[in-house]
Amino acid sequence: MDKRYNPTEVEEKWVEIWSKKVFFNKDSEESFSQVIPPPNVTGTLHMGHSFQYAIMDFYTRYHHMSGKKSHWQVGADHAGIATQLVVENNLGKENLDRKEMGRDKFLSEVWKWKDFSEERIQSQIKRLGSSVDWNKYRFTLDDGFTKAVNKAFIELYRKDKIYRGYRLVNWDPSLKTAVSDLEVVRQEKKGLIWHIKYHIDDSDKFITVATTRPETMFGDMAIAVNPKDSRYKSLIGKHALLPFVDRKLPIIGDEYVDMEFGTGCLKITPGHDFNDYEIGKKYSLYEEDNIVLTSKNIDDFKPINIFNDEAWTNENVPELFRNLDRFKVRKLVLSELAKLELLVKEEEYDVSVPRGERSNIVIEPRLSNQWYVKTSDMAKKANKEVENGNIKFHPENWVKTYFNWMDNIEDWCISRQIWWGHRIPAWYDQEGNIYVGENEKNIREHYKLNDIELHQDEDVLDTWFSSSLWPFGSLGWPENTEDFDNFFPTSLLVTGFDIIFFWVARMMMMSLEFTGKIPFKDVYVTGLIRDENGQKMSKSKGNIIDPIDLIYGISLEDLVKKRTTNLMQEGISEKIEKKTRKQFPNGIDSYGTDALRMTFFSLATHTKDISFEFGRLKGFRNFCTKIWNAARFIDGYPKERDSFIEENDNDKWIYEEFLKSTNQINKNIQDYRLDFAINEIYEFFWNKFCDIYIEDCKKSGNTANLRPLLKEILYVIHPFAPFITEEINSILFQERIID
Repeated sequence: MDKRYNPTEVEEKWVEIWSKKVFFNKDSEESFSQVIPPPNVTGTLHMGHSFQYAIMDFYTRYHHMSGKKSHWQVGADHAGIATQLVVENNLGKENLDRKEMGRDKFLSEVWKWKDFSEERIQSQIKRLGSSVDWNKYRFTLDDGFTKAVNKAFIELYRKDKIYRGYRLVNWDPSLKTAVSDLEVVRQEKKGLIWHIKYHIDDSDKFITVATTRPETMFGDMAIAVNPKDSRYKSLIGKHALLPFVDRKLPIIGDEYVDMEFGTGCLKITPGHDFNDYEIGKKYSLYEEDNIVLTSKNIDDFKPINIFNDEAWTNENVPELFRNLDRFKVRKLVLSELAKLELLVKEEEYDVSVPRGERSNIVIEPRLSNQWYVKTSDMAKKANKEVENGNIKFHPENWVKTYFNWMDNIEDWCISRQIWWGHRIPAWYDQEGNIYVGENEKNIREHYKLNDIELHQDEDVLDTWFSSSLWPFGSLGWPENTEDFDNFFPTSLLVTGFDIIFFWVARMMMMSLEFTGKIPFKDVYVTGLIRDENGQKMSKSKGNIIDPIDLIYGISLEDLVKKRTTNLMQEGISEKIEKKTRKQFPNGIDSYGTDALRMTFFSLATHTKDISFEFGRLKGFRNFCTKIWNAARFIDGYPKERDSFIEENDNDKWIYEEFLKSTNQINKNIQDYRLDFAINEIYEFFWNKFCDIYIEDCKKSGNTANLRPLLKEILYVIHPFAPFITEEINSILFQERIID
């Protein structure tokens, strides 16, 4: 053995071997399977990916070594909005515009980026030592998976579980698309609230509302007060006049209104506020001849939309305020209200501003035509599987979070106004009739259409729709493949708590809908890896750490360049560079994969947020050196026997300690407490095996048991640190741990 342990040399050797190997093709009646949470082809893997993939690799190796046929499905996600935005930004630097290029040419550029990003991601997954079968790699836009997505959409539509509707959505004015709640980040900041007077119809009196968004007043359809509020009880049933347009707004009594908020009077703007939308729907508000009326028929509900897709005012506002950015409209509205002496006052107020995670633009609630999945019945079926214990969450406390989300589930908006993704398999005729099918030929045959002109929907499906099919679609569904038969339902899902609803729950719903089976039996919910200051790692914060840089090390200049390239947001590179130079004045040192993996395991607590600590990483690099030096010392003695034989009290003690530790480690593994397990390994190997047993063997000269015991220990450590254990085993015992 070499005198000094060189993780780069050892690990690269085994990466080359493992990347060409078909892992775990074992003939066994018992199986273990899992699917990789597919990384987005937006660049490279981040720490969260590596953390979870280390855990997944651990369990795949562990179950294989326990005698099970094991499979870890690998692949990547097209990540519609995120990937398109990266490519658009890159093209923008060359003064190229997506719309000017046209759909086909632009998508050609996205595919080029996909290939580039995918290659980097695959090399990272390999470098982490991931025990996947690369021959079975899947991508969410490959032909087979596209077939699965189209089948799911068509089947749901024909079951009347998918529909197209005009509803309120989170709208990103920069990207000009609907976005999911997951892609909206709430920014808490100091803002203002304005008190505005509305005339009461047929009266010289006023009612004063408090609002943080005066620019939306042209979409007002009612004023709501609490019926228990003595100040306004007499006004319920009367009308207020909307400034500038004199639209008659009904004053309604609803217990939703907080009497302590502002003035106790809320302007109801259903077309631009989600809470207002629900109130508007409750009373079925609609406008007729500049008067807003209520109805008992929900079909009468017609919110007023005052913004276009760029959040500029449209024809539904007075001419003075038309064709202006929403924030310019705010200033103008306040100015004109002041002239009319209708602006009572403004006050400081803590506001929660919704921003697009990708664009950093303020999100606008906006009415638009979108596709939706009816989720209520599907959610009930999924909940039943959790209630019955067929799907278990680890730690168990996440079950409550799951139910809180699912019990309040709403129909799922699945359409996005972008080009990169699964184009919605729906066509329209000139009258707007909808036809759904795999392609135009299939549609004409299914609907028995003549030569009428048809055009396909321009929108694509939400990335979460396709990824919800991942556990079975990646294994070959809708075809009855061998992998589907052998490995579905999967055994384990490793994921973060932040996507329990957006991904985990939807996989459960879709799997039960299309296969009649649960998608997985156990859900191991990890915390989120944050930086040493507890901040979420993101490109915009400039605190992203590429796990490869922890493995190989990286110079300061290269680190700065990496962190400031391919940013989704413009104008933040200088800030990121300054922060990086301060935090890593000498760049990042090299630690190796095994040290990184063990650090991850030590951080795999059941806490929500996990701060990554470089001190732990250094400690486990030292631990790898300790393992190597111990093996090198033992290799200095000749082989005397193949198995451990108790010959004295020292032998008896160490083997009892070994069995005790092994039993505890196995229990920790079953309980999904890898943090306890790695601590147990560390304690046993360093403090008991090395510091006590080896030292006693040196003194006594009874060294025959060192080699066979080391072999047993290497097998225990292997799922945690596969590279160093495989290397030592191949040198000392001329065989592989993983066959």
